[in-house]
Amino acid sequence: MNNHFTLKRTALLAAITSVTAFATQPVMAQEFGEVLVRIEVNATDGDVGFHALLDADAWRWLRLDDADGNKVFNAKPFAGARTQGMTEVFFESSEPVCVADPEEPDVRVQTLAQFVDLFPEGEYVAHARTLDNEKLRETTDFTYDIPAAPDIELTEDMTLSIDDAVIMWEPGDDLGEDCHDQSLIDNGTITDHADVEVVRWEVVVEPAEDDDLEFVQKFTAQVPGDQMFVTVPADFLQSYFDQGITTMKFEVGGMEESGNQTFSEGEFEIE
Repeated sequence: MNNHFTLKRTALLAAITSVTAFATQPVMAQEFGEVLVRIEVNATDGDVGFHALLDADAWRWLRLDDADGNKVFNAKPFAGARTQGMTEVFFESSEPVCVADPEEPDVRVQTLAQFVDLFPEGEYVAHARTLDNEKLRETTDFTYDIPAAPDIELTEDMTLSIDDAVIMWEPGDDLGEDCHDQSLIDNGTITDHADVEVVRWEVVVEPAEDDDLEFVQKFTAQVPGDQMFVTVPADFLQSYFDQGITTMKFEVGGMEESGNQTFSEGEFEIE
């Protein structure tokens, strides 16, 4: 009886000790709300950038590592923001042009080849610690599957009726004159842009000149990859036409599955 009681007491103390020890350790959670890393190419302006979106429950520390384990981004709020906790962070790198412009010698230049050297392809890891002392960890893939720049010649420099303004485009096969680098495709570093499937298109329309406007309204639409036209609402265009604005700027962006996207920009007139 005494031996049995001793064994039970020992087991109970061990269980209590185990629970207590576990309770003092940070709880490990596995998921963020969203982690996205992507490449964005502006084929018209000829530049490339790195974008990231990190979303999680209220955190007091956050970090993003690249595929080689290098720290890409680190954030820690202070003062009231640290007490309140942060949730979502979106950031963009600067976007140097891919080709030098002799008329702007001071503008930074970074080729697509230099960009991929800076941001290795592979699994990126997001880490965070919440206000409740939970550790969060989430991985996401960063790829060199960059969709081709949309061909917007069907709409570029056209005059469209306010009552029937349809923006149309076609799939392209490269990244535009400045950023395209065939050698990266030939040596297998990046995927041929013409072979990258576009799962979604995004169209944005706004006034070409807005310096004198007190309020700027934009029209934005997303359509599936097999649809290559968008009708711009007449009320939207009429509101600008009534202000004497007849030149509109538009951009069409193609997005592939992991989030990489390429935009082409143009203008059209309304009547």
